[in-house]
Amino acid sequence: MVLMEVKGVLSSKSLSLYPEVVLKEVDGNYYLRIVIGRFEAAAISTAHSKRQLARPISYDLAHQILAHVDARIVRIEITDFNSREKTYYAEIHLVDDEGKIHTFDARPSDAIALALRFGAPIYAAVKVLKDVGCVRSDDDEWVTAEVNAITKSVVAPREEHPTIATSAVNQLEQLKRRLNQAVAEEIYEEAARLRDEISRLNGDD
Repeated sequence: MVLMEVKGVLSSKSLSLYPEVVLKEVDGNYYLRIVIGRFEAAAISTAHSKRQLARPISYDLAHQILAHVDARIVRIEITDFNSREKTYYAEIHLVDDEGKIHTFDARPSDAIALALRFGAPIYAAVKVLKDVGCVRSDDDEWVTAEVNAITKSVVAPREEHPTIATSAVNQLEQLKRRLNQAVAEEIYEEAARLRDEISRLNGDD
């Protein structure tokens, strides 16, 4: 497992109406960009920026309940990526008041939102990073700039990611990948929009 850190939550109007959480390898240059829902994006963004909401959301409530019974999340792991369904898998590792460890299957977005609230480390499997991670050999200013641009609104538009090719072929592949992710996450409104955009690029209109 590779230790990761949350760089922030990004939103790309050009390729998806839905945000992504960006994870970076702590001692390396691997990045993971995972498409998530708006609610999960807000939950991750507020915890990452250490902002306090007027009323607790479900993740805050879960944190309060677990802490009250002396249970805590000690780590989360992004364990696998299903290339056919374009779906990430994660596990939450929790220690109860007797010191017993419990492992729960979870969506990465839920696991990350909870990990941030407990200050728990986030890990990703080496295979996941090699299969779907991207490598940056230079600094990560492109991430920092985008994160700062949407700190107050996780669904605000941003400029297209500088590493995304501008050719129609590469854009089509990106759209297909996001379509598969949207279907897997049951974000059907987004899936329908992406299908329309793919059809337009294919000249099906």
